Amino acid sequence: MKLSKSKIFKLEKLYFDCIDDVGNCFIIYWAYLKIYYLKFHYSGIIFSDSNNVITEKSKFKKTSKPLINRLTYIENPCLKINGIWKGTDNPITLTLFKDAMNRELIWDCHHPKALAEIEYNNKTYKGLGYIETLFLPIKPWDLPFEELRWGRFLSDQYTIIWIYWRGENPLNKILCNSLEYNDAIFLVDRIIFDKGNYVLLFKDISTLRKGRIVNILSKPNLLKFILNRKILNGNEIKYKARTILSHEDNKVIASGWSLYETVTWEK
Repeated sequence: MKLSKSKIFKLEKLYFDCIDDVGNCFIIYWAYLKIYYLKFHYSGIIFSDSNNVITEKSKFKKTSKPLINRLTYIENPCLKINGIWKGTDNPITLTLFKDAMNRELIWDCHHPKALAEIEYNNKTYKGLGYIETLFLPIKPWDLPFEELRWGRFLSDQYTIIWIYWRGENPLNKILCNSLEYNDAIFLVDRIIFDKGNYVLLFKDISTLRKGRIVNILSKPNLLKFILNRKILNGNEIKYKARTILSHEDNKVIASGWSLYETVTWEK
C-alpha cells in the first residue's frame, strides 16, 4: 500500500516555558514524530537558573501528552518535573504556511501568557509562562525559508510574540497584545516595530543553548540517519534576556523577560 504524502511525515511539538522575576527559566518540550511507519517520542527540559547555570535533560521515550486546557498540568517522571500553567490571555491559532497540496503548518498558541508554577529539584518556581503547539505535516527541509526567529516577551500588561522567516516564503509577524504588525526590524539587542513606535530592548542577554541540531539529537542514531542533512546541519541559538519595552520617544511602558531563538539552515 502506497502512503499519501500527507501521511509520510507528521510532527507535533509542544513547547512550554516559565521564567520568574529573578531569571530562573524553564523550557520544556514534548514531541511526537512519525516518518513513514517509524514513530519517535521526545521530551526535554532546559533549565537556566538566576546565575545562568544551564541544566539540560532529554529522553526519547514515550510519555503522556500533556492535556492543554485553561489550566494545564505537566507531570513528567522522566524529567522529574511538575508544572501548572493558568492562562490569562486568549489563545491564538494561525496557519503560517500552506503548500501546493494544502498541507498546513499550524501554530496553536494555547497560552500567550499564563501564570506558571513549577516544581523541580525540590524547589518551587513561580513566574509568567507560555504554551504553544506546532503541527507540521510537511518535512521541515521542504519549508521555503533559511532562517527562523521566534520569541516572546511577557509583562503584567504586555504580551508580545514574534515569528520571522527569511527565504523564499518570508514572514514578518509580531503580535503585541493580539494586535498584528508586519514591519519588525531585528538588531542584536533590540526589535523595533510599528514604524519605530515600539522598541523591545534586550539587556543582560544569556545563551541557553547553542549548536548544530545534529548535536542536540545525540540519539537515536536511526533518527539522525533519516533526517535530511539540511536540518541536521542547522544551527540553533536560544536566549533569555531582561527586556524593556518603550513606546514613542523612548518612554518605558513595561519591563520583564524575553525568551527567543534564531535557527539557520544550510542551503
